[in-house]
Amino acid sequence: MDETNSENIGRPIDTFFDTKIIAIEGMTCDNCVRTVEKALRSVSGVQEVQVDRAQARATVKFDTRRTDIPALHDALIKKGYKPRANADGD
Repeated sequence: MDETNSENIGRPIDTFFDTKIIAIEGMTCDNCVRTVEKALRSVSGVQEVQVDRAQARATVKFDTRRTDIPALHDALIKKGYKPRANADGD
């Protein structure tokens, strides 16, 4: 174990992840899926993205200290897609 690892022993993990489902209007093809995935992955703090074209939604796991839902929505809007609120019932 190096010094970096031993310094972190006993410290709480400071990363806070949340997973949200974002409904997305306008995804009509596989290229749309790739574009949506790339747009969401480009947002700082996004860890995982799964896009379901048939359900017209994306499941996104992200660090809440680095990004939020409005930033994810903005990334989609810039690519021409319309996110809808409350896809996961929140």
